[in-house]
Amino acid sequence: MVNSTQDLEVSLDPPLRKVRSEGLVVRKYGGSSLATPRMVGDVATEVASLAEAGARVVLVVSAMGDTTDRLIALAGEFAEPPSPRELDQLMATGEQVSASVLAMALAERGVEAVSLSGDQAGIEVSGDPGAGTIVRIDPEKIITRLRDAQVVVVAGFQGRDANGELLTLGRGGSDTTAVALAAALGGPECEICTDVHGVRTADPRIVPDTQPVQEISYDAMVELAGVGARVLHPRSVELARRHGVAVRVTHSSDPGPSTVVTGEPSLEGTPRVIGIAHERDVRLVRVEVSASEPDQYARVLTTLAGCGVKPENLSWPDPGELRFTVRGSEPLGQPITELAVALDARSTVFEELGSVSVVGTALLDAPGFLPELLRVLADHRVTVPAMTTSQSRLTAVIPADAVDTTVRALHESFGLAEDRT
Repeated sequence: MVNSTQDLEVSLDPPLRKVRSEGLVVRKYGGSSLATPRMVGDVATEVASLAEAGARVVLVVSAMGDTTDRLIALAGEFAEPPSPRELDQLMATGEQVSASVLAMALAERGVEAVSLSGDQAGIEVSGDPGAGTIVRIDPEKIITRLRDAQVVVVAGFQGRDANGELLTLGRGGSDTTAVALAAALGGPECEICTDVHGVRTADPRIVPDTQPVQEISYDAMVELAGVGARVLHPRSVELARRHGVAVRVTHSSDPGPSTVVTGEPSLEGTPRVIGIAHERDVRLVRVEVSASEPDQYARVLTTLAGCGVKPENLSWPDPGELRFTVRGSEPLGQPITELAVALDARSTVFEELGSVSVVGTALLDAPGFLPELLRVLADHRVTVPAMTTSQSRLTAVIPADAVDTTVRALHESFGLAEDRT
């Protein structure tokens, strides 16, 4: 999983005058729900119905469609690599466009609405460009606006630091913005509206007969999100858990099943498989250090961290050898070079790998889960160069071209295709 604890230290100022939670709706719309002017209009019509029913609505929006990717490509036309600060300035405009056009569409439907940037919404962040974290929210910024308008539309994914610099929160950061606002405003629930019917037992693009997960714990959702299930960003779930905010994942336009992410205390200790997640871009790195110093592994990891590399699934099978996996497709040339220079290390990078993860609860308490995973892999002649296990996750690194077949086989093997509603 992505074990990011940055947002766990967030300090949300208590509301000076709380919005009554029963009248408050905090809802986030993803970019796929706002991809075209017509879709923006459909969202505005739905939100207008909420406002007309008396709800006080706070919306958080992502950039329309593939706007963020296009802005990154645009930056590449002028600088390679672009300045991180200037890239943040550019990318933040995508969410601001979404907020303003949605507010306009609401006004056309007779609903008083106002759009706010992250800064105008009272969101203070810290950190580096492209990786900011929310440290404080002044809820009065939004509460004051709610007194004057029925709907406040906030640009997600961004805020200002103590020096007035705009920072973005990284990809998926609008989820975190929405959960943080729900916590700061005293809302018991945050709705995440996307293009899927809640959390599924696997990626429906790979497994046609996936089933909806009606309720899932924070811990299990963090695991699913951290190993490939992209319905929610892991940091948003961690923040929701810390502040006791339930997160409801639902389709933005098509009524159907939804998923509620909560503490789920009644099922926390029951051994069961909840879902299968996967990653396609995984690399296995083997580092050999010639010097046998006691702190050699710590020095390797410190050097990697300085290059922005986040190792996972660490193991050291032999003295002087460290193995780990890295997700994503970012070039590893610079980190490998720095390791060679700083530590006299030799490195080998194995490409074209992916991973499959069985996610659930108390997986090591029951004797059958790990053997069943290994049996499925063996039956399909899938090699496993690395594996990690915990009570909530069993992850196998496998060849990338075997990911789809393995996900389908595991989904069937663990009985996840059965309708458990």
